[in-house]
Amino acid sequence: MLNIIFILIGVILLFNFIKVLAASKSPLKKASVSMFAGAASLAAASLITGLLGVQIMVNLFTVFISLVLGVPGVVLILLKTFLI
Repeated sequence: MLNIIFILIGVILLFNFIKVLAASKSPLKKASVSMFAGAASLAAASLITGLLGVQIMVNLFTVFISLVLGVPGVVLILLKTFLI
């Protein structure tokens, strides 16, 4: 049940991200800034959670989520890590 909730939240965030990019004057610039912020937040979260004793596995899936959804995607990964 919890996985379904995370999938629905991810889909909603993805649609909102596409909506914001479509309304933007320079969607490529906005997308690249969001991707950089997502990658940087994934790296920071991986380092911080490693110090706390909880590990975020940095693999193809987590990198894809952080690049597509940005910072909200990393927050979803953190919530899933701490709740499961």
